[in-house]
Amino acid sequence: MKNDTLGLTETLADLPDRTTLHEDDVPRESVLVDFLGLVVRLTGARAGAIRAPTADSSRLQLIASVGLPSELCQRDTLKPASCGMCGAALQSALTRQATPQLGCEILYSGALFGAEKGRAVAVPLDHRDKPIGVLNLFFSEGRDPPAGITHLLRPFGQLLGLALENERLARENLQARVAAERQSMAADIHDALAQSLTFVRMRMSLLHDALQQNDAPTALVYWTDASDELRSAHGRLREMISMYRAGMDSRGLVTSLAELGAAFRSRTGIELALDCRVDDFGLSSERQLQVFYIVQEALTNIGHHSGARSARVTIDRDGADLRVVIEDNGCGPSDEVLDPRCAGRLSEAGHHGLQIMRERAGRAGGRLHIGALREGGTRITLTLDGVTKSGLL
Repeated sequence: MKNDTLGLTETLADLPDRTTLHEDDVPRESVLVDFLGLVVRLTGARAGAIRAPTADSSRLQLIASVGLPSELCQRDTLKPASCGMCGAALQSALTRQATPQLGCEILYSGALFGAEKGRAVAVPLDHRDKPIGVLNLFFSEGRDPPAGITHLLRPFGQLLGLALENERLARENLQARVAAERQSMAADIHDALAQSLTFVRMRMSLLHDALQQNDAPTALVYWTDASDELRSAHGRLREMISMYRAGMDSRGLVTSLAELGAAFRSRTGIELALDCRVDDFGLSSERQLQVFYIVQEALTNIGHHSGARSARVTIDRDGADLRVVIEDNGCGPSDEVLDPRCAGRLSEAGHHGLQIMRERAGRAGGRLHIGALREGGTRITLTLDGVTKSGLL
């Protein structure tokens, strides 16, 4: 019993503390840097920077720079929101130039131009008439922007403001996806382990009573029950950790399923055929991820419980619906799985994986059906309603 408990603790420690996200979810280079570099080149500036208010609006954070020394960027990552020409530009929504009254620490510290003189301007970045950042441009002494470019600074600022807002929305969307997937992981772990841990806790209480009464035969029965259930929970948790670590390939659902199928064949010896008849799924990356996890869980069940020799995964359309079918030629589902009255209580019956699959289907905006094949075996059908090439109808 002691070894099982230690093993479960070690396995929980192995659980990822963050959701695996794919590289294509976040651009490798910020579009802000591209825009900023273009503005610096067009204006003939020596360097440029973009600052945005922090969440509490008390400070300005450096979020992109071109031409500034790295040590300067590290030192000036955060500035007070009222700082010099940047604060004045944000407050007035007007382009401001550095002066002795509206100072600029970068300009007057000598860190950029040394002993030479230079000048700097701050252009407010707007989105829907709301200031959301400031653009700094630094010019060498005697180096003026080309004729007409000065009049384009404000339109440049509006374009950069739009890019800045898009970056902010992208970050918020990424944070929301991470939070949602963590909640999903927590729900899966709860569904897979809560019943088992409750059972073990009850058995431990009965074991304690039996030991108090010196009833060794009864105590041994309760100890065996608790040990078996804990071992089962330990195995389920390891499967879940392996599933989350596997993740979905950034190249898409079909590639991920092909690699999943190859690993399944190697691990179980069960022949698996993947038949995809769809060119464009019309699904967001989040919904494709849920489909991947459902197929993964279904294959895990086939490998552990079905006794099958072969299996098939078919992806096809039925009108506007997208349909994913997982079939095997094994022993088939039990009567309690096929009983519609058990659909919402699969975890209580010990079918944690099936319950998790149903919940994932709901998150993907679809439904799951489990049935028996006439010739023997199980068919699991995931249907996503009203999916077109451009998304939901």
